[in-house]
Amino acid sequence: MSNFWAGYASGAAGIIIGNPLDLLKVRLQAGAPISIGDPASFSSQFDGAGSLIKGAAAPIFGYGALNAILFVFYNRTLKLLHDNPNSPSSLWKVWSAGAIGGLATFVVSAPTELIKCRAQASANEQSSLLVARDIMRTNGVRGLFFGGTVTSLRDSIGYGF
Repeated sequence: MSNFWAGYASGAAGIIIGNPLDLLKVRLQAGAPISIGDPASFSSQFDGAGSLIKGAAAPIFGYGALNAILFVFYNRTLKLLHDNPNSPSSLWKVWSAGAIGGLATFVVSAPTELIKCRAQASANEQSSLLVARDIMRTNGVRGLFFGGTVTSLRDSIGYGF
């Protein structure tokens, strides 16, 4: 159980710290013109302090759960492979446990990332909850997993390493 809560706390803290930079990245990728040398251009991307956490609700809950799932599956997989999670004996077993943990996180990462990206890229300040409701109304539960195959491959290979 401690793996679950440690993973949850680390995931939530990572989002609180990294969300403002992620928001800036998404706006740049969406084509918003920003001049790095011009502070007015940079600050114009944000309406106020509250806009720095735009789209953060889903990731705070989601990535906390994602890290919790990752920690639990990683440790359980190493035990299943007859290895000690505190001092694994084989890099192959570590990679396998990470990959299986990463694959298990798909259930959380695919919908969380979809909701976060759509909330951040929305022109009309939609909250994560409104974005999730719109996806569910339009495409049902299946719509939450749009792009999920690529996400699951990325996570399983990435967490393996």
